[in-house]
Amino acid sequence: MRYDRGMRRLSHVAVLSLLLAGLAVAATPPIAADALLGHIKVLAADELRGRANGSEGLERAGDYIAAQFKAAGLRPGGRDDGWFQPFELIAGLDVGRGNALAVRAHGRDVRLSLGTSYYPLSVAPSDSPDRPSVDLKDVPLVFAGYGISAPSARYDDYAGLDVAGKAVLIFSHEPQENRRDSRLNGAQPLRETTLYAKAQAARTRGARALLVVSDPTHRIDQADYALFTIEADADDHGIPVLRVARAQMQPLLQAWDLDGVAAEIDRDLVPRSRALTGATIEYTEVLSLKRRTVRNVVGILPGSDASRAGEAVVLGAHYDHVGLGGRYSSSPEQTGEIHNGADDNASGVAALIEIARAGAADPSRFPRSLVFVAFAGEERGLFGSAHYAANPAMSIANTVAMINLDMVGRSNGRVEVAGLNEAPSLAADVDAAAKAAGGIEVRRGGPGAGRSDDSSFVDKNVPSLHLFTGFHDDYHRPSDDWSRIDAPGTARVATLALELAARIAARADRPRFLNR
Repeated sequence: MRYDRGMRRLSHVAVLSLLLAGLAVAATPPIAADALLGHIKVLAADELRGRANGSEGLERAGDYIAAQFKAAGLRPGGRDDGWFQPFELIAGLDVGRGNALAVRAHGRDVRLSLGTSYYPLSVAPSDSPDRPSVDLKDVPLVFAGYGISAPSARYDDYAGLDVAGKAVLIFSHEPQENRRDSRLNGAQPLRETTLYAKAQAARTRGARALLVVSDPTHRIDQADYALFTIEADADDHGIPVLRVARAQMQPLLQAWDLDGVAAEIDRDLVPRSRALTGATIEYTEVLSLKRRTVRNVVGILPGSDASRAGEAVVLGAHYDHVGLGGRYSSSPEQTGEIHNGADDNASGVAALIEIARAGAADPSRFPRSLVFVAFAGEERGLFGSAHYAANPAMSIANTVAMINLDMVGRSNGRVEVAGLNEAPSLAADVDAAAKAAGGIEVRRGGPGAGRSDDSSFVDKNVPSLHLFTGFHDDYHRPSDDWSRIDAPGTARVATLALELAARIAARADRPRFLNR
């Protein structure tokens, strides 16, 4: 090949351009495994006692995250130009006297006892421990299958069923739960099959109470009724939702042949809901709510392009956990022991902090703004992300995407990314980000719809991705501690999220949902 002065000049220019490009890439500092592990050790320390919602430990964790956001160079994005976005949630219950549940039908009177054969999954709001918050007498009872209303899957247990002013009896779980070919999505359940969605389906149709009994495909009743006497707790879904013991309800289930009905629904996915002639319930609830104020932590990295800085990419991770266990523990017999939640979700928050630090060190990569949110209230029902989505630091209409990090501490070379089926235009960004993160293996999937804070943004029509490295035997147990974290793998997941945020922030277009 001929080599002349023109080629030499061109080569010098090319080499200089490559060097400058390399310097530009290197300007973003790498995310260090040691730094991540340091944050995890702080957030998962025994002194924070499991970061339960409403606890001092959660408050201390929030203060630590705010300090780290400030040190990273973010701008406060909370209320009154501060770092925090406070909101109220229910954390625990005071139990008064007189709680009782009875189901009457076919001449039988099935009486159930609180903490022995029934307990509330959801209670009606009350601030008084001295008088009933709910007092239902002779309320008609209807059967609504599995309590699922999923029009998108052509399945609705409430179709043609009048539940207004009545109590509703449903089975837990969903039909065809283990069939991957089910249109209800089988092993990856739909959001409409969650307890929250089932309660909402009953409440919005005017039901006064929802009774949930274990479905017949599970050999044993998986509910731990005695746990309520150890740590009284429940959510607030707008109506009483009561888990009732299959053993005590069995005579009535047999009289109504509801197990046979469930088998038929499981076979063909045709709802068979109906009124239960002559069946009524009586329910008295004397439970007062312990309302607590908790806080999201919000920081903003303003976009570098004035014409696009008004648009945002949200990066989120919840920082609450389950405290000393209780009904949220996978080992309820260990209630009272500290559940440190190193993977769930100190790992995601540590990643969030270091992504903020790396992004703020090289803001030119982000023409759109980045909003970093550490959510409280996730373990109790995604309350922190729902509150943020309703009260965003930057307009939801101008939020182009959301990246959620929940349990990213057990990578072992791979990460699951949920949401690509709904927002396929982000697939190329994910692939490019994975390569930039050192070739981490990306698997499409995740823990299931409605399981983490990305759901609150999907509800607002924001394309959202959820990064997750999988469940494990330490999930919601005292053994989820920092010593079991794969710190180098967590760093690769965090790097993937950083690179993904950079690509979305610099896109010429906005990601879109499929078929929305």
